[in-house]
Amino acid sequence: MRYLSLCLSLFVALNMAAQIIKDKEPAILEVHYIKTSVADTLKKQSDSDPMTLRIGKTSAMFYPPKRMWVDSLLQTNFELHEKLYREMNPPGQSEYKSLGGLEREYLFRNINDGETMVYRVIAGEHYSYTEPTEMPVWQILSETKEVLGYSCQLASCDFRGRRWYAWFSTDIPINEGPWKLFGLPGLVLEAYDSKKHYTYKAVGLYTKNLHPVGIRLYVRHQPYRPKSRQEFLQKMYKEYILGHFAASMSALHGNGSQKAHTGKDTRT
Repeated sequence: MRYLSLCLSLFVALNMAAQIIKDKEPAILEVHYIKTSVADTLKKQSDSDPMTLRIGKTSAMFYPPKRMWVDSLLQTNFELHEKLYREMNPPGQSEYKSLGGLEREYLFRNINDGETMVYRVIAGEHYSYTEPTEMPVWQILSETKEVLGYSCQLASCDFRGRRWYAWFSTDIPINEGPWKLFGLPGLVLEAYDSKKHYTYKAVGLYTKNLHPVGIRLYVRHQPYRPKSRQEFLQKMYKEYILGHFAASMSALHGNGSQKAHTGKDTRT
């Protein structure tokens, strides 16, 4: 009996350690986007994933919902996770298909006031870092168009090494947007960089039955925390650019069937 109690206590402790849940405030709006990323500029190959922006009065979270669902399933129903994964990737299939999509970055803005927390999986390892919340310096332009039936105006900025354009609507007076593209006098419904390597386009807005805004991570262990964004980017460069990604994936999966051409194919 004592042994059974010990096992149950250990099971509960491990599952609690595998979740990082920190709700801050109720959500007032949820925006669903499609993010399109150019994975290979020479072949013009692109990948698309759904993304969710959940907004509170003072904070926001931007995350890949398919990835969050898969991470949660991995913790709560491992057998079902494996069943779905094997159905999507049967033996002999040459190309790896991700159950949770290819996007792996979560962003939590002002959960702790004035800070942005970024979480990402790199080659099967979990990383997170925090940085001061930085608002882009926008220039509002004269061009207008409609997005999802809302009248929008164009704005531009230079941010994190790219020229960005954003279509925002003052009909929705919330200064939020996808990724780190916020600070305009209306919600950003579409955004892209000058080369259109990254594009975000809203596909739906929701105000009912929303979950709270906060940090929600379903992980197998506490993520490693680089001291700075620069250290994090150096790790990204080491894994994706210098070729360590393929070796890491081979060790993680135990075979060579997973392709590393996008630098995004992990199973976690």
